[in-house]
Amino acid sequence: MTAALDLTLSFIEADVGPDLARSVSRQLVTYLQRPGNQAQMSMFTAPSARHSLVQDAVAHIAGNPAADLSTAALAARAGVSQRHLARLFLAELGMAPGRFVRRARGEAAAHLLTGTTLTVETIAARCGFGSEEALRQAFRGLYGVSPSHYRATQSTTR
Repeated sequence: MTAALDLTLSFIEADVGPDLARSVSRQLVTYLQRPGNQAQMSMFTAPSARHSLVQDAVAHIAGNPAADLSTAALAARAGVSQRHLARLFLAELGMAPGRFVRRARGEAAAHLLTGTTLTVETIAARCGFGSEEALRQAFRGLYGVSPSHYRATQSTTR
């Protein structure tokens, strides 16, 4: 079922553009009444960047959550200044690089919490959090609950 939806969204994006594909994607995952512990919008359905430098940075962040994703490291990788990178992120995504990285790491952790039986400690390491406590704090900020509570109520691996 989800493969068909992914393919349909791909066709919409190719034929009409990413804005409509994103809009359809949001409609497909919108709850009539969203549970309180669900993020309001996933980074995966958030507005996409049009600037190739930001697209590359976002792809790197999503694919390497445990890497050094400081603004300095991302700017050096892109060959621009930290200030320029920050301006691009704000213009394209509406948030600073650091905030985007925290959100991406939190969402990666949420996917691992609900789709695997990995320990919270292992998930924290895989998602670039320095410790379980750092994951716990970030998770509470994003979802309003602890990682263990999120897993207990949202897990698909039970």
